Amino acid sequence: MNVTVMQSDELIRELIERVAGDVGLIIYTLRPKREFTDEELSAELGIEINDVRKSLFALYELGLAEYRRKRDDETGWMEYYWKINYDKQNEVLRRELLKTRRKLEEKLEMEEASVYYICVNGCIKVNYEEAMEFNFMCPRCGGFLEYFDTSLIVEKVREEIEKIDEMLSNLQ
Repeated sequence: MNVTVMQSDELIRELIERVAGDVGLIIYTLRPKREFTDEELSAELGIEINDVRKSLFALYELGLAEYRRKRDDETGWMEYYWKINYDKQNEVLRRELLKTRRKLEEKLEMEEASVYYICVNGCIKVNYEEAMEFNFMCPRCGGFLEYFDTSLIVEKVREEIEKIDEMLSNLQ
């Protein structure tokens, strides 16, 4: 297994765990070969059906699962037949990485565009204009507002953007 596949697998696992929780990760790693119902999966795994459903819908929202509904002739209830879309893994990762990259670019732009002040007690971080309005005193605790050097934050955000760009190029 090459590094990019391992990195991709690790990233998708982290994403699934963050969005669909441990149950979502268990479902994804099962790699079911056929359609299944949430009831079947719940019984097979011994996990509460609501937890299974919640995780399946989270996977659906990511684009990693799909379902079809069919009315049960006996009960009249709708049954959901699920399928995991492993072939969409890279597409989902690419979309999520691009979304994260956009947020980091916005943060970078904001950090570079303003001068910040922070409460000596760590209560708040405000821009220069707000610090002036507060007379350089924290509105929460009354402590002084000191200049806050954002150069380390800017550097870290740039590094994160570079890492994302590298991951994106490896997903080709």
